[in-house]
Order: sequence, then C-alpha cells, then structure tokens
Amino acid sequence: MLNLSDALRQHCAGLEPSLIENHLRRMPSGYFERFAITSVARHIRLLSEVTATEPLALDVRPLGPHVFELLIVCVNFTGTIACVTTALAADQFNLEDLQISNSIDDTGDDDNPDYSVIVLRVSGPNDDPAEELTERLHDRLRAAFVHLAAGHFLEAQAAAARSDTPRNVPSIRAQVGLVLGDYRLEKRIARGGMSEVYLATQLSLDRTVAVKVARQEGGPDDELAARFTREALVLGQFQSPYIVPVLATGTVPSGVGVLAWIAMEYQAGGDLARHVTTHGPAPAELGLRWFRQALEGLRYAHHNGILHRDIKPHNLLLSAEGNVKLGDFGLFKFVAPEELAGGPRKPVRGTPYYMSPEQARGEHLDERSDVFSLGSTFFHVFTGRLPFEGATPADVLRVLSQTDAPPILEIAPDLPTPLGVLFSRMLARKREDRYQDVGVLLADLESYAIRDLLPMAESGSFPATPAADMEVENPPPGIETSAYVPSVPSDPMISTG
Repeated sequence: MLNLSDALRQHCAGLEPSLIENHLRRMPSGYFERFAITSVARHIRLLSEVTATEPLALDVRPLGPHVFELLIVCVNFTGTIACVTTALAADQFNLEDLQISNSIDDTGDDDNPDYSVIVLRVSGPNDDPAEELTERLHDRLRAAFVHLAAGHFLEAQAAAARSDTPRNVPSIRAQVGLVLGDYRLEKRIARGGMSEVYLATQLSLDRTVAVKVARQEGGPDDELAARFTREALVLGQFQSPYIVPVLATGTVPSGVGVLAWIAMEYQAGGDLARHVTTHGPAPAELGLRWFRQALEGLRYAHHNGILHRDIKPHNLLLSAEGNVKLGDFGLFKFVAPEELAGGPRKPVRGTPYYMSPEQARGEHLDERSDVFSLGSTFFHVFTGRLPFEGATPADVLRVLSQTDAPPILEIAPDLPTPLGVLFSRMLARKREDRYQDVGVLLADLESYAIRDLLPMAESGSFPATPAADMEVENPPPGIETSAYVPSVPSDPMISTG
C-alpha cells in the first residue's frame, strides 16, 4: 500500500518532489484528514503556479445550477479572506461554505512564505462558464494582492470590489429585518455620522449581537467600506476583556458600490454618555473602576501599535455586568514615528469636545493624544461637564488649543485628591507635559489605590441603561464623529491645512 507521499507523487507527476514534501511538512495534520488525496494533489498542482510575481492560483468547478466550488491557493497576506469575500460580493455571489488551511512556518525562510489553501462553495444569480468566472476573479484578486503585499488594506479592498461589468443591483439600506451574512437586524439602537448600530440576532447560534452598518454608500472603491473592513481585520486579532470583540465582517453589493457591516459582541449596559445623561456624574468608586478598565483597553491597543483617535463617552460601552469596554475604532491609525509623519497638516477627524490640541491642529498624533482624549472623557464622566466648551465646534477647538482645562477638583471638590494630580497631567496642553505612556498612568493609579487613596467599586454596582431600550439619534453638533474642517482656517490654532 502506498504511503501518502508516494501516492501524491503519482497524482502530481512532473512536479518537483521537493514541492510535495514541503506541502506535506508544512500543512497541519487536520488538513490531510479533511481532504482526500486527489484534492490534496489538486491543491499542490495549483501551489506550483504560485510564485513571487504570481501570488495566487485559482480554479473554479461547477457543482450544479448557479453553484460553484472555488479553490484558491495563495500567499497568506493579512486581509486575504476579506478581499476574497468582497470580490465574490462584487459578482453577486453568496458564500455558502468556507474552509481555510494555512501553512505552518517551520523555517523562517523568506523564500518560502506562508501560504493558504482556501476552498469555498458559492452560489450566484448566473451560470457563467467556469473559465470566465475563474479569469474574472483571478484578475480582480491579483490586483488586490499587489496592494496587500504592500500592507495597503484600503486599496486592496477597492481593487477586490472593482468590476468592469455593469451591474443592475438595487441600493440596499440598513433596516429592521435585513439579513447581513448570519445576522438579522432587529432594532436600531444608535446612529452617528458614519454608521448605524443595530441590535441583531446571529441566526446560527440564536444569540443577540450588535451590528454596525455604514450609513454612506459610494462607488466600489468607497473609502468608508474599506475602512470598515480594515477596522474589523485589526480588531479581529485583539483579545482583551477591555475592548469590544469583533465577531464577523462583510460587504454586500448595493447599487454601484457595497454596503459594509461589522458584527460585534452586544454590550447590554449602553455607553458612558447615556449613563451620564441619565444618572449624572459617576460616583468616585464606580468612575474609578471604569477609568482603570478604559486605561487597560487603551494600553492594549497602544501595545499593538494602534491609536484610537476618537475616545469619548459614546465609545466606552458597558457590559451587562457594568464593565467598560473600548469600542468603535473607526478612526484608528497605526502608530508611526514622528520623523516619518511629515507633510502638510491633515483634515481634522474626531469629536472636538474630546480632542487633544495637536489633533485639533491636524498635527502628527501619538499615544499622548489618546491620553488627552481619555482625560477629557473621564473629566465629563466624573463631573458631568465638558472640560472645553464653545458655541460652535470651531470655538471649542480654539478654546482647547489656547487654554488649559479647569482643575477637576474645582468642578467636583468631593473627588479624591489624587485625581486632581492624574488629570492635570493627562490634560496638559503640551504633550511633553502629559503621561508619555498609559502603563505609567496605570502604575500611578494602582499606587494610589494600594495606599487606599483611591476607592474602586466592585463589578455590577451600577444602574444599567440598556442600549436596547433607547436609541441615540443624531447627536448635538460637534458630538458626532466626522471629518471636521474649521470654518476659519486663517486662525493658526485651528488650521488643518
């Protein structure tokens, strides 16, 4: 009886034996249990076509009317699956089944990069010949992989969605009853400048989740849809009890573009903005517990090279047990050294009431900007007042750029004295005077707590404001997250260039 290696050599006659042995060595054992020898041989034949200049090989087989099996063997770039599903959605195909097998890097050899074997079953509205479908998907994915190789997620998403074939697809709007992937929208619970959040049911597990849906629709290279996918790809890798977990993401064809969505763990306690509105400033013990949890989430994000750039009470969500989780990374950015961040000032994105002065000026941002925003956020949570106010967003930006925040103990004198020290450093106008690292801030907080100078409440000791019972409509001007271009660019303190 032939062993697996000899059997594959027979099925792959003419291929280099080293290619077969490499595949046997690098693929996990479960892969060989899942696929028959003939299927593994088919995978190896496709793998032989993958090179440094040709990062993927693809084969399509019809399984029945409107149903195809799609086999992709490709270099394993971050974002591969998102681009594959986007390319399929652009051709109006539904994903019925997906199996992914990734190679194991056992050498660290850059000449033998990690690769993936992806098997999909898809159904669609047409019966195009398999050869035409293969060619169309290959061209679109090859263009996307060029961008993935350079780490450009937005451009890769746009290339995967691009189609030269006119489509007659109706525009889709998020509404109750709409099914996106495995999720049925049940009730809208929040609405912001760029997205809406729905209470939803995950159909396969019959559980409640939250689904964020892009509000705007555009062409196939729509930046908002690509930003959604990039946010999900990053957060999908996070494993922190202080950051809202992402469950799935996807896009569906809508008009000439796509509608993007992200499914997340549902946080039943609402958010801190609602809590302050409903119950007033948080008691010191409760607020300090939330403060520490938010700091832990922010430290995890920074440790993984991510800036949030839109920290505010609305993006600090409460679980059913009353614990804070950091959410909505829609404006996140990878940390970049300041010397690599030159060029003109950029449009200001974020929420003016909670921005750092350098963010308001459109300057390069680092972790210290998030520290300032978290300080502004919890100034509001502890006092019920905003640290910087003005009649218009431009006024707010001018105030926070030119004046210091009021001492928190002047507004709420009953708060523990150490909070005055912590917040004075967090809200320093010059970033050099702030905490340079969230870990140091957490260490100071812990030091005060150990000496019984800062009390912290236990989990569950708060009055919940269930998100399902209320909806946030359009927030007041300046509260919603959006691109903000000041109306008085001549003022150097708020110019965005």
